[in-house]
Amino acid sequence: MYFTAADKIKIYYDDVGSGAPVVMIHGAATSSKVYDGLTSRMVARFRSIRLDLRGLGQSDRVDAVSATDWCDDTMALMDHLEIEKAHLLGCSLGARIAGRLVLDHPERFETLTVDAPLVAVAQGANTRLNTRFSNLDDPDPTDRRRWRLFHGPDWREAVSFYFRARNDPGLQEHLTLRPYLSSIALPTLITRGDIDDDVHPLSHAIEWHAARPSSWLWIAPGTAFSAAQNQAAAFARVFSAFVDQSAAEKTT
Repeated sequence: MYFTAADKIKIYYDDVGSGAPVVMIHGAATSSKVYDGLTSRMVARFRSIRLDLRGLGQSDRVDAVSATDWCDDTMALMDHLEIEKAHLLGCSLGARIAGRLVLDHPERFETLTVDAPLVAVAQGANTRLNTRFSNLDDPDPTDRRRWRLFHGPDWREAVSFYFRARNDPGLQEHLTLRPYLSSIALPTLITRGDIDDDVHPLSHAIEWHAARPSSWLWIAPGTAFSAAQNQAAAFARVFSAFVDQSAAEKTT
């Protein structure tokens, strides 16, 4: 399905299941397809809504984004669907967007879940990521397969756009959450696999939890990167328990 956001950009989204709405935001240079496994486990209890960020997936291609476009599109989708409040889930880049959204619009969200979160750009990985996203003539075969799956035959245009976006200082500043972690009062679940890497350092998840001691922290054992993607069934159980506990605390 599509809706038309600002500047007449068509944004692709998927809306399945019933119950309390959960808005899911994908990560860098990917698409809402990363949540296929999780969505199938959530629909029995939750209305699962996932969108392709503008420029990526099945959404319209664009040359650039403003600092707030991805956040604005998410809010526009909620308005389009007449959703007053939702649970919010984001992975990687999506976690940065989700954190920014609850800072700017706390009244629109019930809970926040950040999976493989980044609280700022992981500087040690910056050069390597720029090389990865700019080397589109001879990319890693795994990247090629994934990018074609996420974006379709024009995957080079989508990935090239993301390379330009990630090097926009205004966008990076807007999505840098480290100074604001302690200001996020919303019930928060932080998840990650326990296998560390330099792109999504495990320390960022721990840092977020330290800044918000009341948050839940779930580190999935024997798991790389995203717990939501790589341990979908267990993640769905943890998420459901977190939502139940948050609702119980709200009523006491």
